[in-house]
Amino acid sequence: MKLKSFRYVIPQAFKSLRLNGWMTFAAIMTVTISLFLCSIFWLMIMNIDANARDFESDVRVLAYIDDRVQEEVYPAIEQRISRIEGVAGIEFVDRDEGLETLNKRFGLDLKPTLGGSNPLPNMYSITAASTDDVEAVARAVAQIPQIGADNVKYGRESVQRLFALTNTMRKVGLAIMTLLGIAAVVLVAMTIRLTVLARKKEIMVMKWVGATNAFIRWPFFLEGVILGLTGAALAAGLVLFCYQNAGQWLSSTISFVMVLSVQEIWFNTALFTLSAGVLMGIFGSLISLARFLEV
Repeated sequence: MKLKSFRYVIPQAFKSLRLNGWMTFAAIMTVTISLFLCSIFWLMIMNIDANARDFESDVRVLAYIDDRVQEEVYPAIEQRISRIEGVAGIEFVDRDEGLETLNKRFGLDLKPTLGGSNPLPNMYSITAASTDDVEAVARAVAQIPQIGADNVKYGRESVQRLFALTNTMRKVGLAIMTLLGIAAVVLVAMTIRLTVLARKKEIMVMKWVGATNAFIRWPFFLEGVILGLTGAALAAGLVLFCYQNAGQWLSSTISFVMVLSVQEIWFNTALFTLSAGVLMGIFGSLISLARFLEV
């Protein structure tokens, strides 16, 4: 189709959208709601995955020392830990420092809640050379008599459960996004079908005077793209607005949960939403034209 033909195609696409006002509105809202929910699921998965990776990279073996162990023995314990294969670093954390860390994490003073005493034991925070060494290091530390198996903790299992949750949410989210996408495509196709039926006589006349199939189809194809792109733009703006406010609230309420900033996610979110909207419009147009436009 020649470039000058778009002088006819583009106005015809907007004319069709105006003629089917309520269906146009319904199609745009369906695309908006579908892509809004899809983007929210996608951002939830991204944040859970980022937290899991952050926790995994910061997994440490915590070796709690029994209160009955004399402080003179601490250097010997530390030396023995340092000789364990896979240990990259050791940090001694006394009970006061441990309580202060908890106070910062939860954003409050826990000592009054604990009756003015500090029940935390002294401990060693042990960093492994890699996440694969964590379990072996924990087993070796547990064999030190002054520590024991019951006093060695590490968060590897929690991280694994977090990754399992991410995978489950990814599968559920993909299924929901597929269903929502199908619903949006169907409504776009129905909107274009109404336009085709309303202009059936006009299409027949155009065919009789020699109009090509591409010339007739392009306004309807462009109509689907406009529906998808408009709904996607509304969804992208709504998602970023809600995400920014929800992220600020979540960061201030649950300080130990990492939330990806809007600056980190806005481009990929906008690209994902707009691309999905255009694809919905294209598929809706193709389905409608292939089935209902007999030219």
